[in-house]
Order: sequence, then C-alpha cells, then structure tokens
Amino acid sequence: MINLKVIGEYKAIHVAEDNEQGVRHRKVFHPHQDVSNEDDSIKALATEHWTDAVKTAWQNKLNVDKELIERFL
Repeated sequence: MINLKVIGEYKAIHVAEDNEQGVRHRKVFHPHQDVSNEDDSIKALATEHWTDAVKTAWQNKLNVDKELIERFL
C-alpha cells in the first residue's frame, strides 16, 4: 500500500510504502527530481503540483541555500 502526501510551499511529495512484511519505506521527492520511473500516482502528483512557478521557487531556494553554505565553508 502506498500513502502519498503533498506538503509545503514547494509541494514535496512524501511517499510511505508498506511491503509484504509490514516494513514501511519512505521517500520524499522535490520539484528538481526526475520521477519518470516512479509509480503513476507519484508522476500524476508531480504533474499536478509542480507548476513552473513551484519549480522556479524551489530552484531559487536551492540557489540561496547553496550560497549560504558556501559563505560559511
């Protein structure tokens, strides 16, 4: 069974999947990631929520984060 949630300003897709043994595996996908090889339900959420505006905002955040990290290294 797969549980999916879209969370936050940048529309991260949180995936929780239980296997046959009852072990839960979790993944998180962000707008810069390729989900083309993922389950159709994940691809559908990415298509729906990862608009150009969301992708641009996410990339801008990554750029700012990178600049901050480099400043303190």
